[in-house]
Amino acid sequence: MDPRMYNAAKKGSTMEDGDFSLVDYLKREEENGYQVTPKGNTILHVAALFGQRGFVGEVLKITPVLLCYKNKKNETALHIAANLGRSEVVSELLSLGGEETILVRMTDDIGDTALHKAVRSGHIDIVRMLMKLLLDPEHDFPANKAEETPLYLAAESGFHDALIEILNVCKEPTYVTGPSNRTPLHAAIIQEHTECVRSLWQWNKPLCEELDRWGWNSLHYAVKQGLKQIVSDMLGWKKSLAYLPAGSENDWTTTFHIAASEGDMLMIYVLLNRCPDCWEMLNSNGQNALHVALLNGHEMFVSVFYGSAFCNSLVDEADNEGNTPLHLLAASGDNVPQMILDNPRAKKMAFNKQNQTPLDIALSRTWTRKKEKLVRDICSINGQLGQRDFMVKRKAEPIGNIQQMKEDDDDKAKRVKIEIEKFIKSSQLHVVVATLIMTVTFAAGFTLPGGLYSDDSPNKGMAILLKRAAFRAFVISDVLAFSCSAGAIFIYFFLANMDTEYDEEPKRDWFKSFRRSYIIAGNLQLWAMAAVVVAFVTGMYATLENSLALAVSVCVIGSVSFLMYFSIFFWV
Repeated sequence: MDPRMYNAAKKGSTMEDGDFSLVDYLKREEENGYQVTPKGNTILHVAALFGQRGFVGEVLKITPVLLCYKNKKNETALHIAANLGRSEVVSELLSLGGEETILVRMTDDIGDTALHKAVRSGHIDIVRMLMKLLLDPEHDFPANKAEETPLYLAAESGFHDALIEILNVCKEPTYVTGPSNRTPLHAAIIQEHTECVRSLWQWNKPLCEELDRWGWNSLHYAVKQGLKQIVSDMLGWKKSLAYLPAGSENDWTTTFHIAASEGDMLMIYVLLNRCPDCWEMLNSNGQNALHVALLNGHEMFVSVFYGSAFCNSLVDEADNEGNTPLHLLAASGDNVPQMILDNPRAKKMAFNKQNQTPLDIALSRTWTRKKEKLVRDICSINGQLGQRDFMVKRKAEPIGNIQQMKEDDDDKAKRVKIEIEKFIKSSQLHVVVATLIMTVTFAAGFTLPGGLYSDDSPNKGMAILLKRAAFRAFVISDVLAFSCSAGAIFIYFFLANMDTEYDEEPKRDWFKSFRRSYIIAGNLQLWAMAAVVVAFVTGMYATLENSLALAVSVCVIGSVSFLMYFSIFFWV
């Protein structure tokens, strides 16, 4: 494109300049073909891009055919203006009689109309201008190539004002499905735009029954997202929604199971309030809500859920494979909640279709301390019957494993104890060094290099070398060394008060914390030592700055210590 023409469109200048005339240029272009930018934008596209309304009007008066001209992405000037929120340009483009209805329906490469662009970009004023020209819901709200209608985009982005504008025109629920066969109601619920959800549901309540590609309706997603009031309103309209399965023919779940898998006890109460018998539902695997809650590790949820009167009947209920909730706990290796340990219905011996008890499943896992506790818990439920069955089936192997496990634990405890003793001995030396650094840096903070003003001037008591950069570096590094040493001493004090007994059950993982704290303290000590060197060098430099050769010599000699640190770190 001619640079003069491009700059004129960019600045909105329609004045004749020397040998350049807008009228002559456009007439010449109409005869010889329009010049375009690398993206295929005409002069009208460029003017729309930069929001030059007056220039757009002048161009269209001379060459109205440019109104529907498309660039390489099949975008008209209206697409560009709507996407960028150029409302004045949009108004000008729509002011030409007879062409505006065709213009607003034109699509780009991805099937977007100008309304798609305006909704996606959040420009409500442009949406309202375009809506005045769209009065046929069957033809004016098509989906793009990604199956997104303007209504779907407004719902998904939470653009409530645009959503209301579209719903006021779109009286019938035509073309309401979007990507993955989801409705705008699906999209609004998934993104948790509750205001859009309410407007869509009031507009067309049956939308909540529509299934997406995965067989989930809007209620299923509302339960998963924890939108309790929305769920309550939907079930108040039609209670049967709570009993519709979510998923495919061979793999499906229910609303109650979804709430249990999320550990959402308040949602459970909402469902039970509207549909008090929905707790009886099973999923495609024949599992009840207690199965699902335990599989997802929601022990707190189980504790609250267990207070319900109906939960007792779920404890020993078997799924399609004959597994009770206790079987699933044994397979996952998770802790058995106390309420199940205390439940009398869980005490009976239960065999699944592989003729395994929960104890059999627990024993088949790799032996760890966690497994040992799980086995002990299950034995406490099943009593001697479970233990006897285990002894008959695995007479030697488990006993040998237990004995080996205990011996390994003893060896590990000894190794940990030796390592702790090493840490404590080295910590004693570290504390001495840290205390020494704190003492030296504390003293240096009150005996500053260069001294203080002692006369009766306004600077009395202030540091003489305060304005020198080297002195300021000395002060900062001195404070850093003091702070790091203080932090290291605090951590060593904390370590000295830690209980170093390794044998107790609740303290199995404390050693990791001990070692991590020791490493942090050591790193702080290294930082303090490095800061002390910097403080010494900068302090000397500040006082010797008038003798540059001597000051530089001090810096070079001081830097040798850092080379020594790095050599020790990498080679020793």
